[in-house]
Amino acid sequence: MNSRMPEHVVQLISDGLNDNRKPMKGSRVLLLGVAYKKDIDDVRESPALSIIDRLRAKGAEVHYHDPFVDKLRFDDAHTESSGEPLESVPLSDDELSASDCVVIVTNHSNVDYQRVCRLSSLIVDTRNALNGDVRRESRAKIIRL
Repeated sequence: MNSRMPEHVVQLISDGLNDNRKPMKGSRVLLLGVAYKKDIDDVRESPALSIIDRLRAKGAEVHYHDPFVDKLRFDDAHTESSGEPLESVPLSDDELSASDCVVIVTNHSNVDYQRVCRLSSLIVDTRNALNGDVRRESRAKIIRL
């Protein structure tokens, strides 16, 4: 993702929420994957950090799930933001159902994307993780880059 992509992703989230008659402020946004690349634990230069910054600044309630990154600290030298640390949440049915928007930032191999599509109402897929069959069977509105 280039440097403008986090801003574009946040705009797509905002547009999708608006289409569902939900404001960004107070909406629950779940990021799937915060690592820089799939199936690793390195968050340096990850676009997720900027996306989280922008979502928090707009008043969204941000959560994330990443099986490789247990905790994000925003006072580390490799992040551009400050703020409360976030801990990875379990990818439970309740978490998916409670989220106003799910954002696929890093497409880790061990995520059940069919389940994500079945339980979510709005998905922004930044990695083209959802193939044609999964998209066709989804109950969620899916926004792709």
